[in-house]
Amino acid sequence: MSFGIYFLLLSSMVAVSTSPLIARYLNHLDPIAISFWRMFIGAFILHLYSLFYKKKTFLSKKNNIKTIYAGILLGLHFSLFYGAIALLPNNIVNATVFGTLAPLFALMIEIYFGRKIRVSLIIGLVIVLIGSFTMFISDFSFDSDLTKGNILAILCSICFAFVFIFSDQVRKSESSLNFSKFLFTYATITILMIAFLLQTPLLQYSLNDFWFLLFLGIVPTIIGHSVFYYLVKYFPPTVVASIPLGEPFIASIIAYFLFPGQILNQFIIIGGFITLTGLFIIIQTKKT
Repeated sequence: MSFGIYFLLLSSMVAVSTSPLIARYLNHLDPIAISFWRMFIGAFILHLYSLFYKKKTFLSKKNNIKTIYAGILLGLHFSLFYGAIALLPNNIVNATVFGTLAPLFALMIEIYFGRKIRVSLIIGLVIVLIGSFTMFISDFSFDSDLTKGNILAILCSICFAFVFIFSDQVRKSESSLNFSKFLFTYATITILMIAFLLQTPLLQYSLNDFWFLLFLGIVPTIIGHSVFYYLVKYFPPTVVASIPLGEPFIASIIAYFLFPGQILNQFIIIGGFITLTGLFIIIQTKKT
């Protein structure tokens, strides 16, 4: 595996870690609106790039159907994720830990479909989960909005796990660019339908909000998620789905310096290093 692949892996992890931080600046907007503009901007830029460079424009019928399923799930994932952050405004760790459990569900799905799983991958995932919950344990609670936010975050992880399973299938014969642009398009349509059903306003944002939304559409979406779908060509879905597990630690460190009152205790620090150790073991698992 080349250095460039590992660099992309690290870059995508850092890129997606900015998402919950930017969401904090946009906490006055509806979570559905944030999700919509993130997906719309990402899809628009990738379609524009594709047309400008005359890249392949369409998916095959079979892959298009799978991408529609993945897009619906991705739209639900982001709607649930930002909903969780809205319910957990002062605790980014909770939302991101439960919101990044996708590899656990992806592993279950891969085992169900009979894919061989290496022992090193399971060991690394167990270490990562121990680290993740170490970060979270000091704030565990069954009360009110905290529990609701955790439930939304878990549901968003289940959706995300299936997105990686579908991406693994589609990427066998499609480029990451072609898959990503249609994935984000179908996710945009899904969120638009949710907004219509819930009567959510999508245009009530300021110019300052727009720049943050643009950042979301470019950095964690195109640089983060599009790279994820590129990497499934080289790693099993569970491995790629594990990359965002570094997000709670990175996001918490950055948030500590940006937001007054943000928690950064010994559990987060210790759990973060345990998580990174587990991730190092996981990424040694190559695709067979």
